[in-house]
Amino acid sequence: MVRQMSKILVLGSGAQGIVTVMWLIKDPEVSEVRLADMDLEKTKKFTNKLKSDKVHPQRVDAWNSRELLEAAKGVDVVINSIAAWARGRSPTLDVMDAALKNGAHYLDVDTAMTAEKDKMLGLNDKWKDAGLSAIFDLGKCPGISHILAKYGADKLDQVEGIRIKSCLEVMSEKEFLVLWAPVPAVLGWRSEGGLVYKNGVYKELPPFSGAEDYTFPKNPLGPCTGYLVDHEEVRMLPRFIKGVQHVEFKFFSHRMPVFRTLSLLFGEDKTINVKGVEMASTDIFKALVPPPGEFPEKVEAGLVDDAYSCPVVEVTGEKAGMKTRYVLSCPLGLKDANKILPNSQPLSIQVGTPPAIISTMLIKNEIKLRGVMPPVCLDPEPLLAKLAEKGIRTYERVEKYIA
Repeated sequence: MVRQMSKILVLGSGAQGIVTVMWLIKDPEVSEVRLADMDLEKTKKFTNKLKSDKVHPQRVDAWNSRELLEAAKGVDVVINSIAAWARGRSPTLDVMDAALKNGAHYLDVDTAMTAEKDKMLGLNDKWKDAGLSAIFDLGKCPGISHILAKYGADKLDQVEGIRIKSCLEVMSEKEFLVLWAPVPAVLGWRSEGGLVYKNGVYKELPPFSGAEDYTFPKNPLGPCTGYLVDHEEVRMLPRFIKGVQHVEFKFFSHRMPVFRTLSLLFGEDKTINVKGVEMASTDIFKALVPPPGEFPEKVEAGLVDDAYSCPVVEVTGEKAGMKTRYVLSCPLGLKDANKILPNSQPLSIQVGTPPAIISTMLIKNEIKLRGVMPPVCLDPEPLLAKLAEKGIRTYERVEKYIA
């Protein structure tokens, strides 16, 4: 039975969370969207622009179990868009607990630390017994990357390798801007290093390993450089795609040399003496780089020339005895992003749209899987069709090797 006029709680009013809200208020089956954040004034400012009586801003401390339980009362889905690194630890497990206790499905856009993912999966039986779904890592990468990987894997008789490439570009000659939270987007390179899964073994590599030049579809800047990253797909896809022997993830940008320099100057453990006061270098960096939520204002002020975001997933293996590769991509530029949702940007569209789609599918019982899972467990074709309806189109290229 379809549950009409559902209520949804969205935690986090950053660039991605507000895109999710913008989609949800367009859904005739959603009667109420509770947008919760620590910064109530920022949340009210955004909701006032929407001019929708469906949206109800709330101040909620996601690190406070009592406030979480109260905020989730009576909702059908809880969507977590709070950055994992906020306030030193992720509130993801607490949010999941509040959703479960209130009988609500749970979705997030990669809000948990790596070590928490196993704990989340360990709750699978509890969520199954409750008849609820908890689907994590529902953004661009991870998220759309999972869906593309599953799509390609399903087309093959035997999967050999999955190579994921993610590109982010901001073209501005007037200000240094990023589309993702500044500290992990720029400074994480120095601390994280690279990770590759090969033949059942994980190999850790130094930062800025595996350099590769690649031309992404419709990238206005042409070829750019990428490096291996320790990313969620490398740790999660081998667990759910049978027989895969190689998984890697690389991040690409024309500004990689800049990111590399900044990661050396503003390390996460470094302090900088400013007129006799020792300050965390990350605090200084955050003060210098505007958050992604301000990006629309920068566009309106004429400070942005263009922006671009694209995941590419290459899935190789055998099909009918022939070596075959599926190359799947979802390119999105600033102009097209604003056609999809005015005053948005490419990355926020790609991250914020999947949870909006899947929350509606859960409400309509179009997704029947119950338990805790990443999106690689879902049927990819209906999801890709619904993404296309929202303006996020997937392009497919098939390569077959005859010798």
